[in-house]
Amino acid sequence: MVLNGIIPPDRLRIAAFSLVLYFVFPLALFASEISITGTVQDAVTGEALPRANIIIEGTSTGTAANDRGQFVLENLSPGRYTVIAQMIGYEVGVQRIDVTTDKKLHLDFKLRESFFQTKQIVVTATRTQKLLENVPVATELITNSEIEESGAENLAQILEDRPGITIQENVNGGKTLSLNGIDGKYILVLVDGTPIAGKFNNRLELNFIDADDIDHVEIVKGPSSALYGSEAMGGVINIITKRFDEGLKITSHGKAGSYELYSGNVGVSGGMAKTGYAVNADYSRGGIDQNEISINVTDTESSRIEGKVEYDASGLGVFQTGWEFKEDVQDGNDSIFLLETRIRRNNGFLNWKKECTNRFSYRAKGYYTDYDRRYTTTVVHSGNIASIDTVLENILGLQSDLSYKFRDVRFDFGVDYSRGEYESDRVANHHVLRDQSGVFGQIESNNIKNLTLILGGRYDKITDVDGYFSPRISAMYEISPEFKLRSSYGGGFRAPSFTDLYIDYNNVFVGYQVIGNPDLKPEKAKGFNIGLEYFYDYTVLFNLNLNRNRFDDMILDYVVRPAVLSYRNVEHATFTGIEAQMRIYMLKNLTATFAYNYNEIDQDDDIEEVPSFFPRSGYVRLNYGMFKNKVKLSIRDQLLGNRQVREFDRRTGQYLPNLKTQKAYHLLDVTLTWYLMKQLSARTGVTNLADFTNVTYGPWIGRRLFVSLDVTF
Repeated sequence: MVLNGIIPPDRLRIAAFSLVLYFVFPLALFASEISITGTVQDAVTGEALPRANIIIEGTSTGTAANDRGQFVLENLSPGRYTVIAQMIGYEVGVQRIDVTTDKKLHLDFKLRESFFQTKQIVVTATRTQKLLENVPVATELITNSEIEESGAENLAQILEDRPGITIQENVNGGKTLSLNGIDGKYILVLVDGTPIAGKFNNRLELNFIDADDIDHVEIVKGPSSALYGSEAMGGVINIITKRFDEGLKITSHGKAGSYELYSGNVGVSGGMAKTGYAVNADYSRGGIDQNEISINVTDTESSRIEGKVEYDASGLGVFQTGWEFKEDVQDGNDSIFLLETRIRRNNGFLNWKKECTNRFSYRAKGYYTDYDRRYTTTVVHSGNIASIDTVLENILGLQSDLSYKFRDVRFDFGVDYSRGEYESDRVANHHVLRDQSGVFGQIESNNIKNLTLILGGRYDKITDVDGYFSPRISAMYEISPEFKLRSSYGGGFRAPSFTDLYIDYNNVFVGYQVIGNPDLKPEKAKGFNIGLEYFYDYTVLFNLNLNRNRFDDMILDYVVRPAVLSYRNVEHATFTGIEAQMRIYMLKNLTATFAYNYNEIDQDDDIEEVPSFFPRSGYVRLNYGMFKNKVKLSIRDQLLGNRQVREFDRRTGQYLPNLKTQKAYHLLDVTLTWYLMKQLSARTGVTNLADFTNVTYGPWIGRRLFVSLDVTF
């Protein structure tokens, strides 16, 4: 109320406060609506990177780049921010910016193609999904880009130039591996975390695993039975297959090369609503040097078809199922016989994943894998069948994993069960069954700053074999943003195989006999790994690892009497190794990888049959991009030092007493790739450029050329 023209003081105060709100509050709103614009581009080509993720560290604020690589971060208050740009296949971009009332803030990110791999998700080392940089167990990764640039046809070719891995070829054309000097029968090979049926002489032949459906390969060195049970004494190689694409994608791949090599692959994949699907078919033929007398194979032929489907049932979880059929045929001959090996494989699975809460999840997987190998010998002149040797093996299994996270502690538990069936004319009673069950658990703690600690173990029980417990402890400590220290200690074991226990085979053509030993004990291992990592400014990544693995009760073959072989447990052998690897950006379009690996075996004096290996090996890889990465040159060189070899004389049925030395050599591969357009690329290359061969010890196949064409719609 106004009295005599005078406004009461309380109303004056209200009016003044209202004026302040009227003018100041909009200014406050205006100040809080500060935004940052920017772009995300390929550092070499300058092309936009659509759907790159841009986030502000430590907040929930983020966005994605549009089709032109542009982004906007809105509603920011004044302050200092760390802005991160991420894109699959590229290194992470990080920029810091001071936000004031200035509205014209702009950031440009130029991301380089991924080279250091630290942001790649891996699963093998802990049986859970983790970024590679956060895994406390030393893990090596072979990316899809590395597989493609090598022109690899199969898993053997993917692995053959990796430090510490030696690929050896037998006279039947099969390729097996050794890892840090440890024979391949102690290395567990998995596909998406499940085992594969079918081994020849206890070793998986890697050239029968096609590269077309492989996304990447994870390698864990050292005892891993605490997660995977038997056969993981020396390490695990896990093949991760390709995932589903968003929208329809059609791919086609064709390749031709030396020794009448022809191969092709067609794939269709995509997704709609809550469903994903993928179908692949491939065929290959040839690739064997028919003039090489050391290899009894004159021709090879392989065909494969596989498909998988995924469905997200919302509250019920995600279901995935798939099936693969593969057939491989090898023809060969000698002066008396025509030889044919025909291998058929069927692999199927059914997965279920359920994220119950943000703390609790469950996964179950059922799988079936079978292997049918028929080896037919036919007399050259008469055409009469001299022998048919058949091996049938199948595995039916179930895996289950449960995870629960409480604050900074994560609990993982799981139960595995499998039933293996083996049938062969070479084993006593011809038919054997084996059940294997295992239960594991691990606890991961991040309670202490900069320290990740994992404790775990697994107990396994296998038919006719004593139960065995495999422990493991691993830790990673971040000394500084650049330095990390990793260490792990674990146990492993390998149950005697069907052939170790029950083989009863008389090779009348060569003149020797092999008999099993049903009294064999499981082989055991205890080992540790210590590693140091230095990562500087996304320019240099250096890793140094020391490993030691002691095997007890090793199962090795020995001469019972002339021309008669069997198996026995021996005392021990200790494998010690050191590995150094450095990845470096030398120029913005030139990257280099250097690696050196040294291994030695300390064994009992009476052990003469430990398989030979290369104590020293090195690896160099150079990648050079030209014309804004439209053309890429890859040079890879593997250097193998001298090794000692103990030969087996088939005429006497005994190992020769004196060791022989295989001289050092190197294998140089070169690949050139043209990215003609987004949908079309061409590749040409040469393996074993120096054309090195060794008739006695291998490699038996010399220089090989290839050209390939990839089309994507």
